[in-house]
Amino acid sequence: MTGTRRDRLVDLGLAVLVALVVLGPMTFRRGFALRGDMVLVPHQPWKDAWLALDGSAPRFVPGDAVLSVVTTVVPGDLLQKALLLGALVLAGTGAGRLVAQHSAVGRAAAIVLMMWNPWVLERLSIGQWGSVVGYAALPFVVTAAVRVRDEVRDGVPVLTLWLAFTALWSPASALVGALTAICVVVLGRRPRAVLVTLGSAVLVNLPWLVPSLLNGDRIDAPGGQFDAFAARAESGAGLLASVASLGGIWKSSVVPQERTVALVVLLSCVTTVVALLALWRTRRDVGPADRTTRHGLLLLAGLAVALTVVPTLPGLTDAFDTAARRFGALSALRDGHRFLGPAVLVLLPGVAAAGEFLWRAGRPGREAVRGAAVGLALLPALCLPSMAWGLGGDLRPVTYPAEWFRAKAVVDRDVADRGGATVVLPWRGTYRGFDWNDSRAQLDPAPRFFEGEVLIDDRILLGGEADDAVLANEDPRLAAITRALEDEDPARALADQGVARILVEKGNGVRADEVPVGDVLHDGGRLTVVALDDPVVTTSRGTTRRAVILGGDVMAVLGCLVAAACIRRRQVYGEPAVDSGRGT
Repeated sequence: MTGTRRDRLVDLGLAVLVALVVLGPMTFRRGFALRGDMVLVPHQPWKDAWLALDGSAPRFVPGDAVLSVVTTVVPGDLLQKALLLGALVLAGTGAGRLVAQHSAVGRAAAIVLMMWNPWVLERLSIGQWGSVVGYAALPFVVTAAVRVRDEVRDGVPVLTLWLAFTALWSPASALVGALTAICVVVLGRRPRAVLVTLGSAVLVNLPWLVPSLLNGDRIDAPGGQFDAFAARAESGAGLLASVASLGGIWKSSVVPQERTVALVVLLSCVTTVVALLALWRTRRDVGPADRTTRHGLLLLAGLAVALTVVPTLPGLTDAFDTAARRFGALSALRDGHRFLGPAVLVLLPGVAAAGEFLWRAGRPGREAVRGAAVGLALLPALCLPSMAWGLGGDLRPVTYPAEWFRAKAVVDRDVADRGGATVVLPWRGTYRGFDWNDSRAQLDPAPRFFEGEVLIDDRILLGGEADDAVLANEDPRLAAITRALEDEDPARALADQGVARILVEKGNGVRADEVPVGDVLHDGGRLTVVALDDPVVTTSRGTTRRAVILGGDVMAVLGCLVAAACIRRRQVYGEPAVDSGRGT
């Protein structure tokens, strides 16, 4: 897994080229690509919620804390471009690193497959960029885990830092990173390596693990969630074909048109079949260490497919829902398709070997065979043209209207003067469609845009307004706001809940009679801010709980600092340097 400097430069160039083609317009223009859960703001103010210190569920901990700190010095739109472009390039170079022993054609086939597949497109379409960033680091997690498996002392520092990187962006990406490392290490049959890997994974994930345990009273499991988020067949080819080609997301509205054609989905499966056949054919051509790594990646792929498919099986969907009501942590598994991404890792050495074999088979007089090698490398992109140029234009950058900044100044002053929470209307789900963003469905940016505690409805609308199309509030605090808005005197009921102001996002179906009565602080074409009288503001935060959560954060940071210091010490004092996963 070394490769020459020239090989690494070639891989980097190809990865940058593919990334620019995928991201398209958002790379070259200022502004934000706002779609689904992918919502960044110019400057994200600091809040206790970013580390779940306020008692909330750690949905994006510590990712929001990272964004808040970085946007104090880097504009949010530039940070978004750097994150997405960097993630795709990291994924491509990591794939090249994982198959570095192969020729340029073989590496190119692996790089394209890693960067251009339905899983990446569908996760970007739904806005879960954090999962994509964590996915991009997986090849480096594999190389670091191999080092731990072979030599625990030398490998632990780098593996700790890569696991910490995956843990930054979401609990889901953290779990995927930890699962990847464990699958690679466990087949080495060295208990010490497994225990050290588990310990490193737990340590770097303390920032969200600790509040998950302590703040369990702030999250309820709604019924029907596993059925709502179960993987779906995208075409007549069926669910297994969709999953085998790395697709099958639950949200049909983000599935590209070509993925609804059975022939295209089946053609996409050709890459998977060829890669697995090549793995079988070359099983005796690799050394014991590489063979163990392949077996670990096969185990990882099997678990990834199981997490995607098992919750869809008849009878098991309801069983998962019932279990999640008793053990809330199981709700993290409801969107099983999120965990399918690492399955691609086992395909990379196979597709690289197949591409290299076809290229070398193109001897004089049989040059056409090389066309098959090029076709294999390009097949993922040919079967998924919608991924080009900003997902077909869906990642077109936009800017926040000037009125949002004027309303922000009003809200920020009122928060400083009176404190209290801000409730955002309409109180119908977390997603909005703004005219300045072509009415694309996006997560409400208000909690990240405005100062103070900003509350939005966390119910999930599944395609309709009917009761059976809504997943109920998970946060008891938000359920109380739902009841207060239905009260005969909603202004008083909200004030009793500590709400000091209402932010109305016009153009999203809010009627005038739905807005509680209060003093209008701002009234514009897009936003209205209403102040409520005499909010009951409490300042109790649970000192012990906060101290324990902060203790977990400090331990994770110290663990990363110690790992970095170990790597630096070996470089400075001439000890064998730990393999960083970047080659030599």
